[in-house]
Amino acid sequence: MSKPLKVGSLIENTLAPDRLGSLLGLVALKIKTRLIGIKEFFKTAFLYYGNTKFMKSDLSLMGMYLFNSPYSISKRFLEEQGDKNIYAYGETPLDTMEKIVRECGISSADHVFELGSGRGRVCFWLNTVLGAKVTGIDNVPAFIERAEKIRHKLGMEGVHFVLGDFLTAPLNGGTVYYLFGSALEEEFLGKMAKRFEELPKGTRFVTISFPLTDYTKPGSFEVMKRFPVTFPWGETDAYLQIKKK
Repeated sequence: MSKPLKVGSLIENTLAPDRLGSLLGLVALKIKTRLIGIKEFFKTAFLYYGNTKFMKSDLSLMGMYLFNSPYSISKRFLEEQGDKNIYAYGETPLDTMEKIVRECGISSADHVFELGSGRGRVCFWLNTVLGAKVTGIDNVPAFIERAEKIRHKLGMEGVHFVLGDFLTAPLNGGTVYYLFGSALEEEFLGKMAKRFEELPKGTRFVTISFPLTDYTKPGSFEVMKRFPVTFPWGETDAYLQIKKK
């Protein structure tokens, strides 16, 4: 069985030995995050800022999170919820998402659900650059509120954000579902896979680090493709699956 890489757990274990080590680890993590963010900005500007609507949405996101990063917001929210894995936040780099779109044949004809949309950057990219209809779901209120403000400000009709838990939020209407599962627990992934079993035959699913076939009864899904993808923390595999029955 493929095992998702628990990114947050790795960080948490690294910080565990003592308070000084934890503090130094957090400072190092913040510096690394900032450097990754700077590099990602210039790459994004070069590749995608020719699309004016995406550029406006991306710069709006940058302004909203300039002094309060999504990593900090997620950490505080998870602490308040009593979650043990408080470093679970992560984003899919846009060039990685472009590879996923290409490998999986996702197009403007699709309705993509991003489960764990965070601040909504990938959703805005899928809508403005690819032209797909997009629904982003996340359980952090600040992420949804800010993404909705940008959506309204820019008059975007093809992208929507929903505040909710993946296990209870409505999932009807999608043709492609994207789930970054590397920081999620095994039990949760099993429950999520069972929810996917309720969706129509022919629905496609893209999961990171694990295939749905690890968590469902034989014959429910077929893995159509497996390919490597790169994230700031390293390389893993993406899986394209289709609902068989």
